[in-house]
Amino acid sequence: MNSNTPPAKSRSILPFLASLVIGLSVCAAVGATYGLYVLWQNLPAIVHLADYDPKLPMRIYAKDGSLLAEYGEERREFVPIEHIPQKMRQALLAIEDAQFYEHGAVDFSGLARSALRNLMAGEHAQGGSTITMQVARVFFLSREKTYSRKIREILLAYKLESIYSKDKILELYMNQVYLGERAYGFAAAASIYFDKTLDQLSVAEAAMLAGLPKAPSAYNPVANRERAVVRQQHILHRMRELGYLDEHTHAAARTEVLVLRPRSHSVVPSAAYAVEQARQMMVAQFGDDAYSMGLDVKTTISLPEQQAASHALRRGLVDAQGMRGYAGPEGHVRVPIHAGDLPAIRTALAPYRDSGALRAAIVLEASGTAGIVAALRDGTQIQIPHKTLTASASRALMPDAPARTRIGSGAVVRVVADTQQRWRLSQLPKMEGALVSIDAESGEILALTGGFDFRFNNFDHAVQAVRQPGSTFKPFVFSAALEKGYFPGTLVDDTQRVVTPSARGQKAWSPRNYGNNYEGFISARRGLVRSKNVVAVNLMQAAGADYVQQFASRFGFLPELNPPGLPLALGAGAITPLQLTQAYAVFANGGALVEPRLVSKVSERNGHVLYEASTKSPRRQAISERNAYVMDSMLRDVVRHGTGRRAAQLGRKDLAGKTGTSNDARDVWFAGYSSGIASVVWVGYDQPRSLGNATGGLLALPVWSDYMKVAIADRPEVERSEPENLARMDGDFVYAEYLAQSCVDDQNPFVQGPFECQRIVGTPQTSDFPAKDV
Repeated sequence: MNSNTPPAKSRSILPFLASLVIGLSVCAAVGATYGLYVLWQNLPAIVHLADYDPKLPMRIYAKDGSLLAEYGEERREFVPIEHIPQKMRQALLAIEDAQFYEHGAVDFSGLARSALRNLMAGEHAQGGSTITMQVARVFFLSREKTYSRKIREILLAYKLESIYSKDKILELYMNQVYLGERAYGFAAAASIYFDKTLDQLSVAEAAMLAGLPKAPSAYNPVANRERAVVRQQHILHRMRELGYLDEHTHAAARTEVLVLRPRSHSVVPSAAYAVEQARQMMVAQFGDDAYSMGLDVKTTISLPEQQAASHALRRGLVDAQGMRGYAGPEGHVRVPIHAGDLPAIRTALAPYRDSGALRAAIVLEASGTAGIVAALRDGTQIQIPHKTLTASASRALMPDAPARTRIGSGAVVRVVADTQQRWRLSQLPKMEGALVSIDAESGEILALTGGFDFRFNNFDHAVQAVRQPGSTFKPFVFSAALEKGYFPGTLVDDTQRVVTPSARGQKAWSPRNYGNNYEGFISARRGLVRSKNVVAVNLMQAAGADYVQQFASRFGFLPELNPPGLPLALGAGAITPLQLTQAYAVFANGGALVEPRLVSKVSERNGHVLYEASTKSPRRQAISERNAYVMDSMLRDVVRHGTGRRAAQLGRKDLAGKTGTSNDARDVWFAGYSSGIASVVWVGYDQPRSLGNATGGLLALPVWSDYMKVAIADRPEVERSEPENLARMDGDFVYAEYLAQSCVDDQNPFVQGPFECQRIVGTPQTSDFPAKDV
């Protein structure tokens, strides 16, 4: 027997082993096939992608189309594939999937290369995914790197390509992929990073955006510019290799200096109060769907005017606070802070948010001779020389200064830089304010700012603050008196007197003029120009308090907030700044009450218009044209010769308006108009208290003038023709029909008409309100 012949027992085992291996392989194949079948059956439905409708944010725009605000968790803008520029598609494919249109759902050679690299790295380092596989992951799967997820990803890719074209899959990807800065899709990224639409992008910019899908944070050009540029250059090189770029275009793109859009707030700060009103209107109409249905809301806000309004009010409030002296630091840090200790500086200033140009700073050194050395939250060290400090701030540097106001090491202060980057000490105002401006003819709200800083106080004083109007109410008394037969030339007694109480338990009331200045009998015109309290009270008594109250309701004053007592003549009622602006617009436009309008158009992102306002807001004639004309002439005199004369510096003949200061100077105002724009400024504390020795002419009028300088710059003056049925008597206006009569005899000893009749009205009224105004 041959010794090399296997034993019979061994020969019988080999076929068995072969059969076993074959059987196990078949079972494994059947099991794998069944497993894949089960996985396929359990894949999510994808037919809904045919009608891909992503959640689109609500955007609020200014009148000129400038974006004011965007609301929504995701920044999106859907663009069909045919509107995505070729260079943007090529840049993406060059780095993500150059053979996208050649291979199937899966690029197996790419997967093999990826698997080899992963094996060598000892971890799941690369995925080798095609665009189709990435769409499957983006829409349906997590980003975890496991083999089970990769299998589902592959199956979903095949399912996608069994239903959708390559173009549709690329469209889905380019509109859905996350690209950092809350941007989903390349159209949103183009806007956020470069402030451009897709068709405005250069090749270099497109390549920069194409590098983002792999790692949006790592290649964010705002946060990691150097890494982003390295990846961008690689993509440009790939585009040249693939023939997408010629040599000249490639060279130009490689050297192009990219200008990134500065990181911006989701709301333009100067328009925060206005866009909040628009946002609330949309939510009231559409509910929470307003944030995801792609609403484009066009407002009537004029961005230059809005910015001017915010700047004027902020500066006015800071100046007003400065008049009251330095109030002291906002806080103190007990742990010593050293220059260069950036973490400690940031921690110390974290509770103190910057407000525009007003920056929070931590004092490092302070002395009564050298001044202040402080650090901003980014570690920048600044110096404030002692010579630039006010007297009250200088006293705060003294060792014996009260602890509440003392500036020393560790104090948190506010600083502001001028145009030459010279720093000075400042402070946040403790008072608040509002400015509202509307087109007197159309009712469009051109500017609305309801406070110093929306992020510090989102209560909108322009719309929500119901305050005493003070002497800004007086023109409505005079307007009512015109309809009762009293005219600008009517002589009214300007002598202090006591208004006798009409019922038990009520106090006698003695209205007083500002500064206790009295002139005897003067014309009604002079009484308004000089803002005489006694004249306004006597004229209201002559016209009838009930009548004046009802007459004022024509201008939008709510009767329930403006009771018909004589103190109403001095503005003891209540109104919001927006309502008062609407009221003064009546005098500006010839007598019509125009409804203020903030939103002019609402449409969906696809262009479907949901609402569009008419050219002019609803309006009704509140007073006659001749009444408005006479009142306009008197309010112009207030600016020329009276309490509003500081506004005359604007150099317009049609300037008209009225100052206002309420009881105990708790509210100060200026309300007026020019060139077809009516505007109102209010200043006061949130919790009403005295502003001290302040008036509307001192605090509110400068803000109004600063704003109107911008608002009326490109508008012509309003020229008004004298209406019919007006005549002249002793050089002033009178309704023509009264010239045929000897007088209007109401028996009031405090008012003498142009025909010098003696007049007396019924029982004088009383009130518990003291009176002091200007």
